[in-house]
Amino acid sequence: MQTSDVTIEQPGALAPLAPIVYRPLRYWAWWMPLFVVVWALVLFVAFPDPVGLLQRNWPLFFVGFAGAMLGNATAVGGGLVFIPVMIWVYHLPAVMALKLALGSQCFGMTSGAIGWSRRGVVPFHLLRVAVPALLLGSTVSSLIIRPNPLLVKGLFGPVSILIGLITLILLDRYSGGEDVPRRAYPALAAMAFLGGMLTGWVAIGEGEVVAAFLMLAYGLRAERGIGLGVVLLAINSVFLATIHQLFLGGLPWELILFTGFGCVFGGRMGPYLSQWIGPRRLKIGFAVIAIVDGSIFLFQFVSSYLS
Repeated sequence: MQTSDVTIEQPGALAPLAPIVYRPLRYWAWWMPLFVVVWALVLFVAFPDPVGLLQRNWPLFFVGFAGAMLGNATAVGGGLVFIPVMIWVYHLPAVMALKLALGSQCFGMTSGAIGWSRRGVVPFHLLRVAVPALLLGSTVSSLIIRPNPLLVKGLFGPVSILIGLITLILLDRYSGGEDVPRRAYPALAAMAFLGGMLTGWVAIGEGEVVAAFLMLAYGLRAERGIGLGVVLLAINSVFLATIHQLFLGGLPWELILFTGFGCVFGGRMGPYLSQWIGPRRLKIGFAVIAIVDGSIFLFQFVSSYLS
């Protein structure tokens, strides 16, 4: 795969922007072996029964890998996988599943954000518009309107279905622009605020809401929209995990230790695979999973509410 130089002119700008260079991403990076060593040290030093913990929780490696790979290929976040698996398979309470999803995404989305950044596709100048709004939305949804089982279960299904439908809408939508005009900034801030609120309640929403908005409304190139969404969700996940750790009872680190390990490697895989797999195939597969997953969640929520 060859790099390409694309010279563009920003709408409303006085002069053309500097050439944008898209670089191919290699999966393996120098820091990955170091991460494995540090992870093993944490396991054997910080936990009283590391061998027993490993025997009980090793399947979470694969849960983390799958969630992070899907989340970083589409900017939706691994919560789409983590929350259903933790509730249905591991029978965790809904809020605890949310905590695990946020903590795991700190590893997976950060790993993916590094990958997307190295590809040279992330429009970092938009962060100054989106980040303050997403932090405000996350604060509202975690400290003012706090997540609870009813809220998590009731919102996850509709949000998941909506994200899947938006993805299908984006299948054939033209998205070849390299930037958005300044007049889009207030709407971008509003979308980032909305995404921050959703992520605080169901661990997904920030990346996909912003990416979908910019691609649908302003034709932003898919790689740039998804790359920006991944970076925003990484920031959002770290911020929300910190709030839960400090003010909302802490995080289940004995589980996050294993999902986080898988997330680091799965998160790297998302932007790497996006270079070779057509965006249409990725979007169709993701949309089907999101809609089916959300429909099952919504059915269970309505059934339990009516019974």
